[in-house]
Amino acid sequence: MADPHARVTAAILRQLESADPTTWVCPWHRAAGGLPRNAVTRRAYRGINTLALWCAGQERGYADPRWATYRQWSEQGAQVRRGEQGTAVLFYRDLPPEAAGETSTEEADAPRFVARASTVFNAAQVDSTHESPTLPVIPIDPIPAFDRFVAATGAVIRTGVSACYLPARDEIRLPERAAFRSAAGYCGTLAHELVHWTGAPHRLDRRLTTRFATRAYAAEELVAELGAAFVLAGLGLAPEPHPNHAAYMAGWLPLVRDEPRALATAASLASRAAQYLEAFAQPVGDAMIAA
Repeated sequence: MADPHARVTAAILRQLESADPTTWVCPWHRAAGGLPRNAVTRRAYRGINTLALWCAGQERGYADPRWATYRQWSEQGAQVRRGEQGTAVLFYRDLPPEAAGETSTEEADAPRFVARASTVFNAAQVDSTHESPTLPVIPIDPIPAFDRFVAATGAVIRTGVSACYLPARDEIRLPERAAFRSAAGYCGTLAHELVHWTGAPHRLDRRLTTRFATRAYAAEELVAELGAAFVLAGLGLAPEPHPNHAAYMAGWLPLVRDEPRALATAASLASRAAQYLEAFAQPVGDAMIAA
């Protein structure tokens, strides 16, 4: 499979489509929150790489959030065990204009990037690694840290019958907190709507009709689903699976299946939305939003 986006997407889809949606927990609904990080640079992976590593971690039972290439582990004095299967991630390199075949001055000045696939291994696949540091997890109930984060965004939130974002009014409608089964469910739902909120024209101006045409709604829902997971993982909170998650999957899986780059695009937009919200929050308690 030549297209690196298609390779990573296919790996994620294999897990999504092989599971029973009535009992399966989505990989980005993590039991203890947290984002996968590079073991050497300590930077959190972003976009589709976050999804790929979450999927691999859940499928193989990895609890450690640290990942690195074979070479990076070797340089740290560690050894990937023989026979271990790596996980594909994407990285981007600058492509010189002459390599892209551009001729005009205007085109030559435009940046070009090319995606490359790389293989990483989890710390659980490696011998002689240092113990993973224990990351603080904010208690899910009560949720003062999440409330402070929401207040910092300045989003207008009003009580409604159901959860939704109303673009015409630029406000979020949310049922009373007591209507939710748990604090985790409340956080997950509000984070989902906050990601929708970031797409307004005077914020990130996220217009998906050009890219996805009639499937723009499904694409936006996928962006919100992923963005909420990125936000809550960065806060150290555990998002709760949506009660209608099977219907959510039915809505956006055809899009991802038909367009290999759609998942990467949605994940990138979700990361951007999470970073936009991060700018309001900065440090919240002991955690920082990082998507």
